[in-house]
Amino acid sequence: MTGASPDHWLPTMTQAFMALDSSTHAINTAEFATAMEKVLPIFEKIGTVFLFARHEMHTKIDTIKAVQAQMASLDQVVAAGKQDGTITQKNSPARNVHRLLNTLNFIAAIFQNLAKGMALKDAVSDAYDRTLAQIHAWVVRAGIKTGMMALPTREHFLASIGETEESARQHAEGFVDAAHKLVGLVEKLYEGVEMPRSDFSMSSLWK
Repeated sequence: MTGASPDHWLPTMTQAFMALDSSTHAINTAEFATAMEKVLPIFEKIGTVFLFARHEMHTKIDTIKAVQAQMASLDQVVAAGKQDGTITQKNSPARNVHRLLNTLNFIAAIFQNLAKGMALKDAVSDAYDRTLAQIHAWVVRAGIKTGMMALPTREHFLASIGETEESARQHAEGFVDAAHKLVGLVEKLYEGVEMPRSDFSMSSLWK
């Protein structure tokens, strides 16, 4: 069996992020990678337009897992990237940590919007504009915006993850709070570094 069952996915993801110690920069690399893996199922629930994001995120998590034995904490991953000049290099562990934080912000923003009563399409669209759209090229943004027209309804999404309005709000609140604490802490490690825009192209997935 792979992943959490639909009726346990959201609380499982929430627990994974709440369990991360965000009191210091020394967030465990392996635990961070494991928590990010808990996010992956959402991309199968919000529509096929974001399946590329699942693919990209999975690849980035793998690069973090590949160094977790040598770099036990995220501050070590980022420090190594600064030292060897790979922090802005495509698919380097340090750059991929930053990219994963962007994705985490995106997911957190979706749940914030759902808590406001937005339809799923509006919640995802607004979350994307405020997060991932900031690093995507125009052609990628245009493709994703077009694909959002096929997103499921709010009701269908909640049913697909086995949650009611009340239970989803309860679990998501803890996730959003934990995600924001984590992002705020780790982003400080990148102060003084100008991170590049994404050079991702959806067509690259089919090459």
